[in-house]
Amino acid sequence: RFDSSSAVKEAPRYLVPGGHLVIASLDWLPLPGSVAAATERLIRQANPLWTLFGGNGRYPEWMDEIKQGGFSDVRSFEYDLLIPYTAESWRGRIRASAGIGASLASDEVQEFDKAHSSLLANQFPCDELRVPHRIYAVIGQEPT
Repeated sequence: RFDSSSAVKEAPRYLVPGGHLVIASLDWLPLPGSVAAATERLIRQANPLWTLFGGNGRYPEWMDEIKQGGFSDVRSFEYDLLIPYTAESWRGRIRASAGIGASLASDEVQEFDKAHSSLLANQFPCDELRVPHRIYAVIGQEPT
């Protein structure tokens, strides 16, 4: 998981005078009925220890951390978009995720991928999956 507090502490060493720190994320949104929601349910079945499910792609605590780090003119923005995936590219994205590839044994990843392939074929049988995502960013000017 991203350690925003450490980033805020270290950033001034790397910024030019008057520079800006930007902390940004791109998260899929598990909206009801979406491929992301169905995939998250499957990930949780395969990996009950996975805790990164159900997010909304917003990290308001980053604003407080940046302000506490002495940054000024702190602001945030967000926007939602639909990112197109093929079934194969979405499967690859999920195989590489923290909930699957980064935490399961290779045979468990293969078993998950078979179940994921089946889920996509049965519930989302289209050429292009349009997966909802949110970009969220916080910006602050270097401490003076």
